[in-house]
Amino acid sequence: TQNITVNAICPGYVDSPMTDGSVATIVARSGMSEAEARATLEAMSPQRRLIESDEVAALTVYLAQEISKGITGQAINVDGGAVMS
Repeated sequence: TQNITVNAICPGYVDSPMTDGSVATIVARSGMSEAEARATLEAMSPQRRLIESDEVAALTVYLAQEISKGITGQAINVDGGAVMS
């Protein structure tokens, strides 16, 4: 074997400039305030928060290590439980 693993990291809404753009779109289309739009995105997660970029980075680092060699062919959600709710 080549010791190659292939996985997909599937983040939810990450507290990032990309999500800031989504918030701006919601504000423009709905008339909500920025705080209301952000709260709407946060409410999609059972944890009621946006994901931090370091959470996604930590998973990426873990999957790149030898210790994770048994994990392959997976789609791993980092979304505070949004997919399961």
